[in-house]
Amino acid sequence: MVKPFIIGTVNARDFLHIGKEILRRGGSALDAVEATVNAVENNPMDTSVGLGGIPNMLGVVQLDASIMDGRTLKTGAVAAVENYVNVISIARKVMENSPHVLLVGKGAELFAEMMGFKKSELLTEKSRTIYKAFLEDSLDKLDERFSEKGYIIDYIKNFDLREWYSKLADDYHGTVNVMAMDDRGDVCSGVSTSGTALKFPGRVGDSPIIGAGNYCDNRVGAAACTGRGELAIRLSTARTIVSYMDNGLKVKDACIKAMRDINSLKELGGMNCLAFDKHGETFSASTTRVSVHYYMDVDSDEPEERQGETVRD
Repeated sequence: MVKPFIIGTVNARDFLHIGKEILRRGGSALDAVEATVNAVENNPMDTSVGLGGIPNMLGVVQLDASIMDGRTLKTGAVAAVENYVNVISIARKVMENSPHVLLVGKGAELFAEMMGFKKSELLTEKSRTIYKAFLEDSLDKLDERFSEKGYIIDYIKNFDLREWYSKLADDYHGTVNVMAMDDRGDVCSGVSTSGTALKFPGRVGDSPIIGAGNYCDNRVGAAACTGRGELAIRLSTARTIVSYMDNGLKVKDACIKAMRDINSLKELGGMNCLAFDKHGETFSASTTRVSVHYYMDVDSDEPEERQGETVRD
């Protein structure tokens, strides 16, 4: 039997021990994933998830999340949520306490209030500073504390965000992916994000779209995505990876094939994926960068860095 384990993207590395301890005590994959993602959402230094996420064009942080139970194939998701930090937990409540799969905007916020979640301010001084620099066209003048500035400047240029912004006035991509398998063999995948920095208000990416940014099935494995979500939506990338495995591909080959599918679109923006199969084999791949992910099983002392593959063809 596979030893219980948890994996995550780079921004989850320092928090995987939270989920590992839950698994070590016999807890569920769902609980391990939710708790680990919560920790990333609460981290003000992460400008792509939860507290401190870079806002949209109007200066408002809007969050998306989804969670999936691989045993039942039940899912819950929320999108364009304002003023609530732990959207992965709201998504789980949607899955467990409502007849729905996806709630958005004011409806999701009303549901969160009904479930007892407390409102909070999502903007931090850092995210406010980045937004102010965008308004003033001075991102290049930010100091070395703002490691995101190069990516954001390129994204603004490539996608003509200033032209978009002018229509409102009278890429930095980031997401946390965490997936786990518990001692019952149940798997769970969870995704949370503040979405593309400086996005058009109401824009929703792949993270809350089950099958696009997130999918899992006990019988096969799990997969999740980060990057330009529009591409994953068009190709149902997370579900496709799981399907490739179900049809006989190893997890490595399934990830690589899915990234080749992305490349075949010949679009701006990249994609990254993280996956594991029912045997506990893990892999990650990217169309744009060196791909790494982090792994802990119940006997791990420290997160193990595992390198994936860059797929450019």
